[in-house]
Amino acid sequence: MPSYIIKRNIKIYFSTVYEEPISKLIKEFKFKNNVHFAKIFAKLIYKTYKYYKIEFENIPELLYIPSTINHLKKRGYNPVRLITKQFSNMTGFDISNNLKVNPAYYKSQVNAKNLLERKIQIRNKFEFIKSNKKTYILIDDVYTSGATIEEAINKIEGNVIPIILCKNVKK
Repeated sequence: MPSYIIKRNIKIYFSTVYEEPISKLIKEFKFKNNVHFAKIFAKLIYKTYKYYKIEFENIPELLYIPSTINHLKKRGYNPVRLITKQFSNMTGFDISNNLKVNPAYYKSQVNAKNLLERKIQIRNKFEFIKSNKKTYILIDDVYTSGATIEEAINKIEGNVIPIILCKNVKK
């Protein structure tokens, strides 16, 4: 069942929670090259988009949380970009590549032990290339502490609606 929270006056939408069987499928998708799951995950995000009847004054562009260079080398792909591409196929919204990882950033949020470490570690991870677009849907796969989404939103100039595949309720 879709849900949302309001954090810093921004609604953050979730398609589901991070528990079995979804958590297992996400691990298969991210770490075992099962890229065909991207379409299934995009459908869940699309259902959330439709469920909440999210509307915009202008047609939004899609942004996604970019992978670090190390993760791209290890996996060969950005899982969230694959989901976003499938979501784009369903909506017709263009994908923007304007949210980038700062080239000097190398850390992984997986290694952070608590919320404070996550918030400190994520600082200055992202760069945003200005665009004439002002409305965005920001896609991510798993929301744990919110540090990644908050940092990305802080860099993006414009109206941002985050839609996340899963909310991790255990952390």
